[in-house]
Amino acid sequence: MPEIGAYKPGDEEAVVRSWNKLLRYDPVDLKVFERKVLLDPNFEAEGLKVARGEGGVEGFALCLVRRYPLFYRGLEEEHGWITALAFEPQRPEVGDRLVEEALAFFRARGRRIVWFATYTPNYFFPGVDPDRYGWLLQLLERHGFERVYEALSMDAQLWPDYAPPPEVEELERKLESEGVEVRPLETRDIYPFLKFLERSFPADWYRHALELLQSGCEKGQILVAVKGGEVLGYCQYWHSEDYNWHRPGAHFGPFGVREDARGRGIGTVLLARCLWEMRKRGIHNAFVLWTDERAARLYSRFGFRVTRRYYVMRRRL
Repeated sequence: MPEIGAYKPGDEEAVVRSWNKLLRYDPVDLKVFERKVLLDPNFEAEGLKVARGEGGVEGFALCLVRRYPLFYRGLEEEHGWITALAFEPQRPEVGDRLVEEALAFFRARGRRIVWFATYTPNYFFPGVDPDRYGWLLQLLERHGFERVYEALSMDAQLWPDYAPPPEVEELERKLESEGVEVRPLETRDIYPFLKFLERSFPADWYRHALELLQSGCEKGQILVAVKGGEVLGYCQYWHSEDYNWHRPGAHFGPFGVREDARGRGIGTVLLARCLWEMRKRGIHNAFVLWTDERAARLYSRFGFRVTRRYYVMRRRL
């Protein structure tokens, strides 16, 4: 039976090798591990549980609690998150030990609710993919985790045929007649844009847009719907998980319209125009890592199809 212990400096490459062997549908490299694990301000060595056996690292569990508030979301002092968990499926006893150690970590910090795997900002996947990691789903359910809701990943091919549908131009003209302009973000929009996010959307959406702009992204990666200087909706696209994640790429979203401005076609125009901006840059595909059934209906009108399903899981302590 392997020994379960806390992360030690020098474990990184062995943990990444184990990750890529055991979670082979969600591989990471050392740079991603640095940025999303070691450089996360909430990371604690005691929170990365490592199973060490004769053959090296045989599994791990990455556990986090907020030590620093996420803007207006605060510390969420009752909550903890397991953002990644892996072990050899043929050795469920290792998984059992890892979960027990993880739950002890959260109890010691006074947590009452543990999630898999909805932590922001540095989550790796929305939850458990039952088609690819059924063994992980079985483990979590055996330890009292319940399925809270289903999250969807979607992908669309933009090359060579994507162009905004004709009805989008008609919608855009209608919005313009109402004083609503859909266009790339400009310097004058930055303050009202951030206030719009703060009032209307989760703190992680605010954090992500702020970091995107602070990292020097091109403002054209963010499209806004503006009326009289007031932002009603937006969408954005970016690259990936590495240090240069802020540059243009295939990752679409977040994307949202203020609640009282919905039902007017603003979201449709934003989505269509954002995909067109991506296509003009020669980006061949677009993907949404995490959405729900309601939003998926809109995405499907623009060629997105569901590529993965996840269960967001929760355990009460």
